Amino acid sequence: MAEPFPSLFAPLKVGTYTLKNRIMNTGHAAHFQTGDGIPTDRYVDYVRERAKGGVGIIVTGFTVTRHEGDTTLSLANYDERITAVYGKFSEATHAYGVPMLAQLGHRGRRVSDGAAYLQKTIDAPSAIPAPDFSAPQLVPHAMSTAEVEEVIESFAAATQRVNRGEMDGVELAVGLDFLFANFLSKQANQRDDKYGGGTLEERMTFLDEVIDVVRGELGPERLLGIRFYDDLVDYSLGLEDYKQIARLVEAGGKVDYFNMWQGIVPSPRSGREHWPPHYYKPGQFAYLPAGLKEATTLPVVGTGRIDSPALANGMLADGKADIIGMARALIADPHWANKAREGRADDIRTCIACTQSCVGHIYLGMGVGCIYNPVTGREREWSELPPASEKRKVVVVGGGPAGCEAARIAAERGHEVILFEKGQRLGGQVNLVMRTPARDIFEQIILFFERQLEKLGVAIKLGHEAGTEDVLACVPDAIIVATGSTAFRPDVIGADQKHVLSSRDVLLGNSEIGQRVLVVDTLGRAEAPSVAEHLADQGRNVEIVTGLEYIGRHMPIPAWHVQLERLMKKNVTLTPFTGVWEVNDKSVDVYNVVSWEPRTIEDIDAVVLAAGGQADDELFRDLKERHPEVHAIGDCFQPRDIELAVVDGHRVAREI
Repeated sequence: MAEPFPSLFAPLKVGTYTLKNRIMNTGHAAHFQTGDGIPTDRYVDYVRERAKGGVGIIVTGFTVTRHEGDTTLSLANYDERITAVYGKFSEATHAYGVPMLAQLGHRGRRVSDGAAYLQKTIDAPSAIPAPDFSAPQLVPHAMSTAEVEEVIESFAAATQRVNRGEMDGVELAVGLDFLFANFLSKQANQRDDKYGGGTLEERMTFLDEVIDVVRGELGPERLLGIRFYDDLVDYSLGLEDYKQIARLVEAGGKVDYFNMWQGIVPSPRSGREHWPPHYYKPGQFAYLPAGLKEATTLPVVGTGRIDSPALANGMLADGKADIIGMARALIADPHWANKAREGRADDIRTCIACTQSCVGHIYLGMGVGCIYNPVTGREREWSELPPASEKRKVVVVGGGPAGCEAARIAAERGHEVILFEKGQRLGGQVNLVMRTPARDIFEQIILFFERQLEKLGVAIKLGHEAGTEDVLACVPDAIIVATGSTAFRPDVIGADQKHVLSSRDVLLGNSEIGQRVLVVDTLGRAEAPSVAEHLADQGRNVEIVTGLEYIGRHMPIPAWHVQLERLMKKNVTLTPFTGVWEVNDKSVDVYNVVSWEPRTIEDIDAVVLAAGGQADDELFRDLKERHPEVHAIGDCFQPRDIELAVVDGHRVAREI
């Protein structure tokens, strides 16, 4: 049988290593670490699963070599405890023939917002903050020549720990408006010692000396790579600068590969393209590695919304990259590589770039997860799925994400599964999400479940709203009720009027809506902004009010930032700190939630409540009275979101 993706699975020599394929699990903040930045065993489990899943090489998340006072998003290689963890990493990955590198760097003048005032010091080449009004402009400490030399020595010491942990090398993170980029940037570096200079080549002295000491510690056998980042701002470095740097670095003969990416994480407009959400097209950023390849003969890694084996293989075949870098695609499906190699691409859980459970988790202080892969982050508990001790008949009522995952896991464990769904297609509320602007990619969730349930032989009964007698007539051994929720209406005077609609009403298109629409956001999630944009695209005059500090308060940052820009460009009025008191015939009485000052919004034709759901659990309660084993999952148990619904379904199906 011919290799389905020959370019993707062609071996590649990088330095002294030969990678078994062209897939790199690129460095990213998995966030499985202690409060002081030491990776935990859960991080080891996470890495092991991706090595087992077939990638060619793995890089850790961003790791600092000196104590910078902020381990919120960084690992800490200034502490000898990390050496033992490196040993666990290397043992876990080498068992599958996968090398693993440690990504090293220094945050320089950039800090994460939450930790901005917790820093011991913020070090930079010069006392110049980034001229960026979207992030704190904290004036950094201008490092002395001796202090710069101490930082260089810290890279040497960090590399020694990498060696003692039997890791396979180091990747330097150069960009992000972090310290390397600060030295390279004319705006940030106005020094008059050997680490300054009027030309880019002169300002490379710091980078050159770090490369020298790291290579000196690694020796000739281990790998040394550099990950460049086009910072997407005019005060830092871009692709053309890195092409010049790459030529000079390659001439030095000490680096084995380059990795080209983009974005400044603490700066939202640039940072959202560091984690490009579903508003960006798959493969949209292939020009970055392709551009860098013009300047070097070393292997170049390309990444960014490369979500399918066909796309990845095409980029390689077209010479746009030598290695395909993936982070979120492997968060969604760590076995992406094996499935592609085995010709099972249709079994891959495609990353939908929602950024909800990967990036979103990090900013909640949690380890990364995936909106519809509940095993991610729970590898130790759930990476293996044991067969059921006895085959049972399981009836699932409701074909939303919770019900589909429950049916999938129960069937995979060997149970006979019957799934009732009242609609004409599986997916539940995902079918509504798909109707909102730029969210058609969410259909991948439905497509995954449709394919898997069919392969597993689940008996799916569409267009069948099962009642208690229908379920009991199947003579089930266990029943899982995933009947979802109905739209919740907040306790607002006048909310029962005909012109007060739910967001679900709007997306189903079952109601008449006038020209002037007020959307009420009670959750801070994507529901209100997405339905508001849907209405704006119909030519309506839309205002969103919320009692929270800003619209979309609890959306993941990359998707939120793009969503807000789209609303602004479509002239949607965004009104925070606003509660709703009473809906009248053509007006709405509201109040400021801080001052309680009332006002009236006039000339309103329709009010749309984006308020989530309330459990539709009547069937569950009826069945609970008549059957010994009945489980409620998803919104039927408590209305939350897709991720928690899928976790519910997975957990319950494992227990049956």
